[in-house]
Amino acid sequence: MLRGEAARDFREGLGALLLCSVGDYISGLFLDLFRGVISSAPIILALLPAASDARGDVYSSYGSRLGTLLHIGTAKRYLREELTAILVLIIGVNLWIGLLVSLIYWMTSGQFLGVVDVAFLALISAFLGALFMLPATTLLAVYSFRRGLDPDNVVSPIATLFGDMVTIPSLVAAYYASVHLPGSVELGFTAASAAVAVLASLYAWRRMRRFKRIIRENFTVILASTFISSLAGAVILSNLSTVLSLPGILVVIPAFLEDGGALATRFSSKLATRLHLGLLGARLKPSEWILEQFIVNIALSLVAFSLLGVFGAVMSMHAGADAAWALRVFLTVLVSGFLLSLLATAAAYVAGVAAFRAGLDPDNVLAPLLTSFADILGVSLLTLF
Repeated sequence: MLRGEAARDFREGLGALLLCSVGDYISGLFLDLFRGVISSAPIILALLPAASDARGDVYSSYGSRLGTLLHIGTAKRYLREELTAILVLIIGVNLWIGLLVSLIYWMTSGQFLGVVDVAFLALISAFLGALFMLPATTLLAVYSFRRGLDPDNVVSPIATLFGDMVTIPSLVAAYYASVHLPGSVELGFTAASAAVAVLASLYAWRRMRRFKRIIRENFTVILASTFISSLAGAVILSNLSTVLSLPGILVVIPAFLEDGGALATRFSSKLATRLHLGLLGARLKPSEWILEQFIVNIALSLVAFSLLGVFGAVMSMHAGADAAWALRVFLTVLVSGFLLSLLATAAAYVAGVAAFRAGLDPDNVLAPLLTSFADILGVSLLTLF
């Protein structure tokens, strides 16, 4: 029986996770809706894990930092530095994704995609997503804090949800834009974006201490995490025909990956706040609070992945599969999701303690690592079962 803070965390986390699930199902329906486009342009599916992970990394880290600042009482003081860092991160990370996905796509398929073309796709998608995600994440953190909720329970999971919801339609929109625009426009836009990131960094590096730390810690980790997520895209590409042919599997991929990452980042965000406030020692031996949080995440995972399994089963039967296959989809999602949640939560604890001991800010490094870890682990578990 969960009591006290653990019971509150379960209630607030469940509310955020159920809301996430609704959005995740919409993401799955987007995948099904754009199945024809994806089949003719697999680069969209190849970009999906890295692009979705980049959004989750940038905005869940931002939400985690904002939650800590709200608890400490310094949110207004550092908001300008946070927004400047977001701009630089959006541009820098998506330029990196363009290079990375181009190389991985070439290595896995033998077909060459222009780096500028892929970077343009990633950038346009990211800018379109930012129009919604930046104000939504900021307002969510402030509103939840003012309403007496813990932003650590709410913001990071829903920020990853927002990222997943906007990624697929924004990638499709960016793809159609790239098809109808000349290469010179794509090159000019990509070069201009890079110039903006460089100029903003040069201006802020010596004037904004928090900006400097965010870029030094968060940007480096996101580069590493999107590399891992790009490998998840490679796994999907290598199994593309299988994934597209299995009823019920394609539609659950966004929700499955997002739920695993959301559970881990919910826990890591609370862990970071307690470490910053001195309420928890940075030791590997788990305290009673840590064990309670593991139980909370296990309970949340059983609810979330049971619902997702039902959704996948219903969609598989809608596509013409029989009851036996629908049951297999349900069990695959439930068992894989439980293992994903357990392993991702354990990774969050070990990484959080290690980062804090090393003098790093867990708010900067945990969310990117955990969402990418959830991506590659989640895709592997789904294909394994």
